[in-house]
Amino acid sequence: MRGSRVFVTGASGFIGRRLVAALVKAGAEVSVLSRSRAALRGLPQGVKARIGSISDRALVETALHGQDVLFNLAYDIRATAAENLSGFDKLMAAAEAAEVGRIVHTSSIVVYDAWPDRDCTETGSMDRPGGGHYRQAKIEMERRLMAGRLPAAILQPTIVWGPGSSLWTDGFARALLAGGVIIPEPEGLCNGVFVDDAVQACIKAAALPDLRHERFVISGPEPFPWSALVDGYAGILNTAGATRVPVEEIARNLGPRPDDSTGNGLSLAARISAAGRRALGHRRFEALVGFVKAKLSKGGALYPDHHLLEEYSGKGICHIELARNRLGYEPEYDLEHGLKASEDYLRSFKS
Repeated sequence: MRGSRVFVTGASGFIGRRLVAALVKAGAEVSVLSRSRAALRGLPQGVKARIGSISDRALVETALHGQDVLFNLAYDIRATAAENLSGFDKLMAAAEAAEVGRIVHTSSIVVYDAWPDRDCTETGSMDRPGGGHYRQAKIEMERRLMAGRLPAAILQPTIVWGPGSSLWTDGFARALLAGGVIIPEPEGLCNGVFVDDAVQACIKAAALPDLRHERFVISGPEPFPWSALVDGYAGILNTAGATRVPVEEIARNLGPRPDDSTGNGLSLAARISAAGRRALGHRRFEALVGFVKAKLSKGGALYPDHHLLEEYSGKGICHIELARNRLGYEPEYDLEHGLKASEDYLRSFKS
């Protein structure tokens, strides 16, 4: 990547920050798109920033001229699926007009009909309706990229964990300190990929000489039980580990699954979140949410909702042979090494 000109959307996010740091270390000339300067805090020196919206076609097209790679990691969970697709379309139109060399796009394993109950490969179907508006938006983005003019690598990461993962690391850590984590019995497999391995896949895709329009499942060396991840965190935090509850009991307490096929794709909680961020600023709002969650969860365990119960119970395996053979992707972090790399970060939750 040395000397390559690259542009990153979603650079202030969980994976984006690690990717930008790795690209700078590799010698790339990195530019990013951010909605505010405040979100750029902590990014390496030398990164060029464009402040604005992904929907600003003129700004984005100007920024993309001469870029070898567009890394698209942007997805606004506080916006509707339609709004995210509209922004995506404008970004892709700007990339084509600017004649960007290639696109590396992060999608998700959830696009596959088989996830999480059955094995997943790049040949799997994506035809099942439902699964939430996020899933449907990701499927549509993939279809548009596959039909587009520019070479594109679509990466489909599984459960991305590690320092900064809001649910799979931060959420579990806070829950363990507050009251515990409930895991169903019998439990399924966690197809986890450590964040730095997801970054490795991004860079490998950017450097692939003869990229066409291709999809790649990205996961870790091998899946592991969900309780092994939770108990690993607990060992670092010096708390009790996962509490196992029969899956039938959990399902009975949850009641009927809500219909996720209706509505505009933006929950009431998400609309409140967006309004709060506009009023208070992103960092102040997140701090407030963290404080409230801590107060509300004292003495209570993290109990799975319908979505988490499905994740915790799935036994499908996500196969990465294509990424290994085509990209040269080789995940370096199994569960043990990922936990070791997360120790200092996790201990900060106790201070």
